[in-house]
Amino acid sequence: MDHIYEKVKSFIEDNGDEYYLCEIEDILGVDEETLLEILKQLKNDNIVTEEHFFETGCVNNRICTDCFEPMEHEDTELKETPEGDIQHIHVYRCHKCFKKEYY
Repeated sequence: MDHIYEKVKSFIEDNGDEYYLCEIEDILGVDEETLLEILKQLKNDNIVTEEHFFETGCVNNRICTDCFEPMEHEDTELKETPEGDIQHIHVYRCHKCFKKEYY
């Protein structure tokens, strides 16, 4: 397990969150359950931070940065920028802890 942990840690440090979870699983040859456990450990070790977010690879799904459970797209808010442009803010809610995250 230590070897897999180091492999995932190195990948995340090099690539951040540029890949879907399913792509990371395929690239590293790690199953989803193991990958999510390692991401939890990496968060405890301060390797994965609040700035990271991970998309599952499913349409409109992300992973909660607190408990690493799937989040679903709940709403889209429109916000006007100081330049007068319209910005779309996507609201996601975790199934487990009900935390809201905005992207």
